[in-house]
Amino acid sequence: MSDGQSIEEAVIAHALRVAGMPSARVPIGAGDDMALVNVGNAKVLIAVDQVVEGVHFRMGTPLDLVARKAVARNVSDIAAMGALPAACVASAVLPLDMSADDARALVDAVAHWARLFDCPLVGGDTAVHRTPDAPLTLSVTVLASIRADGIVVRRNGACAGDTLLIGGPVGGSFGEDGLGRHLQIEPRVTQAQQLIDALGGKVHAMIDISDGLGRDAARLAHASGIRTGRALQARLCATDVPLHGGVTLRQGLCDGEDHELLAAVEAGAPIPAGWTAIGSVRTPHAGDARGCVVDALGGEVDASEFGWTHG
Repeated sequence: MSDGQSIEEAVIAHALRVAGMPSARVPIGAGDDMALVNVGNAKVLIAVDQVVEGVHFRMGTPLDLVARKAVARNVSDIAAMGALPAACVASAVLPLDMSADDARALVDAVAHWARLFDCPLVGGDTAVHRTPDAPLTLSVTVLASIRADGIVVRRNGACAGDTLLIGGPVGGSFGEDGLGRHLQIEPRVTQAQQLIDALGGKVHAMIDISDGLGRDAARLAHASGIRTGRALQARLCATDVPLHGGVTLRQGLCDGEDHELLAAVEAGAPIPAGWTAIGSVRTPHAGDARGCVVDALGGEVDASEFGWTHG
């Protein structure tokens, strides 16, 4: 593990190396919000994410909200690909002291939110920890279909000159009591579809803001730079970033768990209702490796690492 790199980042980097290159069967592999797999004549998008007690939610959080977060954060990845939910499966590792009633309530809650987000639960698995105090872990895998017009929006399609749009305000997702908006995610599937309906192929890239606007904007720029073979940089205007009430700019860039969408669209494209232009994609000066720069109060702030990781 390199200096300053978290365990999570090291594992992800290793997984990207071993996952293999895209192929005829897997046109979009690891490294995006979802992978695209050809299954017979069908094109299926797939993604998995988890929530862990003590990391993504505090002990004592209502199970209904735990289930909602686990399902919604995955459906948000579907939105980021411009795709349509199809179904999900879930697996849970339950605490040793969880009652059967609570376990059934958790399953019911997952099924409820999956139906509500049009991504019905079709199966799964459970296990029980054998050691006391081990945390509840809930993992959800989602399947999605692509649009009838065949458009799939990746995070690596941005071009120099593109306008960066955000679909809603950010920051302050975690309350001091552990509750807050991170437990009440509203996946932006409809909003993403409306953006693509309006702009079509002018929507070049999109990403789900899960780890902080600064870090995820840098990821979009980095992935797009690898695709184009030239460095790219996200340039944000501090005064244009929409923030939740009482939230500072730094919180908006760092807090994460917003699950709003960040999109790169062709320069000059009309901005649909509900979206806000917050900057652009630029070609940085030689030697400038910053992935996301924020213009604030006449100066520049490197926001490339503004966000959070899980370990």
